[in-house]
Amino acid sequence: MKKLFTALFYSSIAACSLFLLPTFAGATANAQQPTTDVAWSAFDGQRFEIYYTTVQNKASGEKIQITNDQYNNMHPSLAADGKGTIWLVWTAMNGENNKLFFTKKSNGSWSFPKEIETGLQSGIAPTITIGPDGKPWIAWAGFNGKNDDIYVSHWTGTTWGPAHRIHPANDVPDILPVISMEDGTLTVTWQAYDGDQYQHYTSSWNGHGWSQLQAEPALMKSLRVKNKEKKEQLELQLPADIKPVGKPALLVR
Repeated sequence: MKKLFTALFYSSIAACSLFLLPTFAGATANAQQPTTDVAWSAFDGQRFEIYYTTVQNKASGEKIQITNDQYNNMHPSLAADGKGTIWLVWTAMNGENNKLFFTKKSNGSWSFPKEIETGLQSGIAPTITIGPDGKPWIAWAGFNGKNDDIYVSHWTGTTWGPAHRIHPANDVPDILPVISMEDGTLTVTWQAYDGDQYQHYTSSWNGHGWSQLQAEPALMKSLRVKNKEKKEQLELQLPADIKPVGKPALLVR
């Protein structure tokens, strides 16, 4: 199953890159000259590293290298909380047991990247959003040694809480989650294999637990498609010196 998990993920990068999109935030009142935070993976000659910059008026600011380690770092996702802190999560890949890492920018400085301890054998493709409690929540595809399932965790104020699977265990791959706030409700959308093809499912947080998974509602599908179109337009406007491998994380403020 683990080999299937890895193969399906890499094949999905090309075919289903939509679902690797990070949280997309709409422009604020500064609509004429919005600032876009950009995080992306690029090859430095030895491995893939995560970089960050801001873009305004189609010009990029200072480029900051976030990672410098033994991993291939990919699949960044960005979110900004109400205090102005920018949160960044990504996958650190070593070909065997992939890990999740995070950093945050506050008072103009990035914290040292730290691993998110999930307790799972492997994790991949994290996405992040700010939940109704004002704190970051992440969702990712995790492998527990038997199955590929969707897990979530939230920031407690000092650390990440325990990994929680949001759907019943099954024998099919569950992959490519996106966590977002939909009409004030924390929601995760992902793909699961039904024996014939991948279908989209959702689950929402009610303040105490996650709802029973359901097929993606038509309204949510429409919103997902619109966000994809907005994201593609933003990507076309990125400066030429930003050359991401895979999809970049974009956050408009």
